[in-house]
Amino acid sequence: MARRHMLTYGTTPEQLAAVAATIRTNGHVNPEAVYYGRGPFSVDDILASRMIADPFHLLDCATTSEGGCGIVLVSAERTIDSPSPLWILGGASDSFGPAYAVAPVWDFRPQPDADTAGRVGARAARRAFSMAGLTPADVDVAELYDPFSFEVIRQLRNVRLLRGWGGWLVRRGWEHRARMAASPSPPTAAPCRSVTQDQRPAAAARRASRPAAARLVSHNQVEEAEVSLCSNGGAGALFCDVILLGRERP
Repeated sequence: MARRHMLTYGTTPEQLAAVAATIRTNGHVNPEAVYYGRGPFSVDDILASRMIADPFHLLDCATTSEGGCGIVLVSAERTIDSPSPLWILGGASDSFGPAYAVAPVWDFRPQPDADTAGRVGARAARRAFSMAGLTPADVDVAELYDPFSFEVIRQLRNVRLLRGWGGWLVRRGWEHRARMAASPSPPTAAPCRSVTQDQRPAAAARRASRPAAARLVSHNQVEEAEVSLCSNGGAGALFCDVILLGRERP
């Protein structure tokens, strides 16, 4: 998937490394992250790490780690017991076949009129925004599934938070708006593989309830996030879940 993206859209190893360096540096300044105190990281640091599987260097890849988190869902009536509830505004899921059983081929289509597997998550994002009555411009923070540097580039475009493809990200700055930060929170901000289905919404909830704790990114600070987009799963797994969370009741 990553190599096809590079051949089709001109994405470069330096652009992948820029994403990896940003995420790992976010972890470096976050006391709750696996990589706390181990940075900061530059593009050159990422490219200097050993090659694992072209085009991924070691520091492009997920960190092996374990962790856990919990999410409490209640009815709207019960929110009176919470000083700062976070509301589910919209959500949807894409699937292109059994995860890790079908080879992740960019042009694979489950039906003739469907998106290609390389666009997994795009339909889920469209449905989530429609359900929430929001647009990508309303998103303050993207808590993206980040198992590899490439997946962040792919998702930013497919969930409609960016126009254009890989090369645009680095030329203009991949945090694409002054108020929007991508993948700023632990524990995946290393990145690592650890209960990502729950940790992204949990990180968004923590950010909404503790705005002061949101200062986790070195290049971009989000003091108060009103709307968060969270994702889980990517092109390699042939599925992607997208959820929008907000501080105002829908």
